[in-house]
Amino acid sequence: MTGTRPRVAASADDLIYGVEPATAPLLPTGPVALLPPTEPEAVPVSRVVFTNQLKPDVYRELRQYEYWAHMELHEVLHEALVAYLADKPEAKKALPPKVAAKTLKRLVRKSA
Repeated sequence: MTGTRPRVAASADDLIYGVEPATAPLLPTGPVALLPPTEPEAVPVSRVVFTNQLKPDVYRELRQYEYWAHMELHEVLHEALVAYLADKPEAKKALPPKVAAKTLKRLVRKSA
């Protein structure tokens, strides 16, 4: 998953949620899959926007790697998190229904 994509002008929604191919499956599958949205106007997102905090030296190294590897930040984080979670059994365990419902809200957006 290394490489770069040409940057194109995009709408604010495309920058926040990503461009969504109509045929690509966007929800997780397998034993940890959440139920798809039941509302017809709900549209799956291709990326979930969230914030976090890093120590300054880790942030600097992350940005340095992003630059020299010619990758986008979300690609670096995706690869790192997938590799980290690969051998964590807790990551594969389904969430309780109440928590899963709250999480599902982050995976869809309402269409206007």
